[in-house]
Amino acid sequence: RGDGIALAARAGARIVNAEYIQFHPTSLAAPGAEGFLISEAVRGEGGALLDPDGHPFMQKYSPEWEDLAPRDVTARAIHAEMETNGYSFVLLDIASHMSASALKTRFPNIYAECLRVGIDITREPIPVVPAAHYSCGGVAVDSCGQASILNLFAVGEVSCTGLHGANRLASTSLLEGLVWGHRAGLKIEELLNSQTIQIPTRQDVPPWDESGLIHDSDPALIQGDMQTIQNIMWHYVGLIRSGDRLARAIRELRHLQNEIETFYQRTKLSDGLIGLRNAVEVALIVARAAYHNRQSRGSHYRVDAVEAGDRLL
Repeated sequence: RGDGIALAARAGARIVNAEYIQFHPTSLAAPGAEGFLISEAVRGEGGALLDPDGHPFMQKYSPEWEDLAPRDVTARAIHAEMETNGYSFVLLDIASHMSASALKTRFPNIYAECLRVGIDITREPIPVVPAAHYSCGGVAVDSCGQASILNLFAVGEVSCTGLHGANRLASTSLLEGLVWGHRAGLKIEELLNSQTIQIPTRQDVPPWDESGLIHDSDPALIQGDMQTIQNIMWHYVGLIRSGDRLARAIRELRHLQNEIETFYQRTKLSDGLIGLRNAVEVALIVARAAYHNRQSRGSHYRVDAVEAGDRLL
């Protein structure tokens, strides 16, 4: 939902590199297992990507590295196969490359989760699709986690420290969370001890008043709008982008944002409604950033990219 980025953006904080959204290439495509990631170590151990008919395809997209291509290249290759051929998923075959005993020992969690949803990875390939994984951009912060708004600190994925560049690698987020978390804590302690800031008390916060709100939030409307946002982002602001797709996404998201804001102003608050408002805000931030960046780099890929040094019209 991007709650933190939305909150910071509405308050006026600087948001940078929002277009750099990393996609994990191999998320388990099975009912009841949405969001479960099949580690890239599976490909590292010899796992091969196949189309649903059992044919390998990575040599078309990365002749040198094939199934060991970088994460962003692999994710785009899978997406292209799915989009071009109408596949709902592709297959990741490790059963042909490791013994059952070695596979269970090397990947016990993956084996157990796949078995839970009816897939025995020692005997059959794993259905996989790319999935949005990590935001490399976010609230711009300094070396102590301080945002552009005084006394606002941001740590972890909500922030942009510069560590990830245009493409997140491995567990850099652990460094980002621990180091910046520690530094931010020390800086906040320093500010509190210096007594240079005024901390609001409970009495300073006016009581919540929803007397003018006459509607209860409708879960069906919230769910429908959230699905619309997800569809727009996947098809127009996903792994493979173009100016036309992004322009359409921005138009549709603007319209949806107006509808949601009207809904928000008249409706009693719920977690779902707050999340919906934040989601459309962040979707627009990402789409606009992607539209204005016409150079492909890392996890931001445009089919109509201009080369560095070309004039950007």
